[in-house]
Amino acid sequence: MFDKFYQGDPSRSMTGTGLGLTIVKRIIDLCEGTVEVDSELGVGSVFTIRLPLGIDLQSKGP
Repeated sequence: MFDKFYQGDPSRSMTGTGLGLTIVKRIIDLCEGTVEVDSELGVGSVFTIRLPLGIDLQSKGP
């Protein structure tokens, strides 16, 4: 799902490059986050993105 998409049939005129999810996944990986997908045919998809806060809560004093 997160691979680059190439349209094999030029008769279908869908716009776009097919890079959206690939770019999102790469950015999330660089930020050490995760992306999850829950999809149901005919209903839709929910994408959940989790990113670290970037602070070390263990080293913070009271």
